[in-house]
Amino acid sequence: MRLTTLSALLLAGASLMAGDAAKDLPKFQGGDLQKYWTDACARCHGANGSGRDNSGKPLPDNGFDFTDSRKANKKKDSDWIKVTLDGKEKMPAFKDKMSEADVRGMIPIMRKFAAK
Repeated sequence: MRLTTLSALLLAGASLMAGDAAKDLPKFQGGDLQKYWTDACARCHGANGSGRDNSGKPLPDNGFDFTDSRKANKKKDSDWIKVTLDGKEKMPAFKDKMSEADVRGMIPIMRKFAAK
């Protein structure tokens, strides 16, 4: 019983933290998706998509490593759309920041990291 309660509290706390993080993220106003990656996504995924800063250290909220082509290439576009819009674990939901069409336009940016 205690373990279940503790697990529920931890999940609730993580959800609240992800929600708070999403409030600080800019809303996509149309235009340059690469710039939006830099302004919003690179905070957790890094400018190069690895979840690390330029010196190679993990970012505080390091996100999915798009440079891991083995994992990244297993994902379907619909997976990226769902996770981006709805959030998952540490990933905040972007449904109030981007449209589905905007996320679909962002997919080539995410996929290019795994193509290297």
